[in-house]
Amino acid sequence: MEDGARGDDGQSLKGTDKTENFRVRLMTTPSEFSLLFEWAIAEGWCPCVYDAESYYKQDPTGYYLAELDGVPIGGLGTVKFGADVASITQYIVKPPFRGKGYGYRMWQEVMKTIGDRNLFLESAPAQRSNYEKSGFKSSWQTIRFRGVGRTDDDHAVNNAEDRVTLVSVDKVNFDDFCAFDQKVSGVSRPTLLKSWINQPGSINLVAVDSIEGIGQKREYRIAGYGCSRLCYEGYQSTSFSRKIAPIFAESSAVGLQLFNALVATVPPEIPFYIDVIDVNENAMQIVSEFGLESISSITHMFTKCNSVQQNMVYGVASCDIGF
Repeated sequence: MEDGARGDDGQSLKGTDKTENFRVRLMTTPSEFSLLFEWAIAEGWCPCVYDAESYYKQDPTGYYLAELDGVPIGGLGTVKFGADVASITQYIVKPPFRGKGYGYRMWQEVMKTIGDRNLFLESAPAQRSNYEKSGFKSSWQTIRFRGVGRTDDDHAVNNAEDRVTLVSVDKVNFDDFCAFDQKVSGVSRPTLLKSWINQPGSINLVAVDSIEGIGQKREYRIAGYGCSRLCYEGYQSTSFSRKIAPIFAESSAVGLQLFNALVATVPPEIPFYIDVIDVNENAMQIVSEFGLESISSITHMFTKCNSVQQNMVYGVASCDIGF
């Protein structure tokens, strides 16, 4: 089935039977996207406030809604990156409809739209064996850490090797920025990156090594970058937290410098989150020395190969899309 293909009615996939009016169809309105993210907030996933819009820009044919008798009961997203890679995200069935097979039926129908791509997802511990039956392999554990913005100036983790300059992302060439991200993530995603760095309230820093050129011209080399985005703290919360996501860096010194700078932007008493992969021991050491609290753990899974440069990941860009 071609990317974004729909069923015979032009909108629904073939997810009906003779006993009930169950169907899976492509989401088509902003309110439907918002509904899925509201469910994610209720699950305690703390999605970023504007990420739904960013994912839609990356793949406007990637989100599906499961309906029973015309009532939405679940959803599933597939964010595609070109012809070779896709991320499975926001796989949710509303609690009253769980354990009745609707989620699996939705999964089967949506998987028909993806083709032969390499798939990524983040699995809760209880679901890992189910994904393994579908051909997924386990990689690392993604651990979510929580902290709170502080008022003192001496809370940063000591870093004796601050050797790069941190600049706003708009000070570097966007193509160079995208190339560094692809070096770490393994995928080309300029559309998503452009949306991420332009989200309201976001802070986006790039670590550069400056090299003196001829005359007044200066050349630079990107050594890392880090972002902070607004995220939901909880269901019906009246305030936003911050998510430090991602921190990609070529060394632990650069990763630490970006971490300190981004944590320093969090307002006092405001919670912040960062998702760290357990196989990067340097990243784990940073959050440990800062005293962050571990609050949850999920498993990064894939179907074909894991192209992420894990030694350069000091904070995951998004657990929604897996890297």
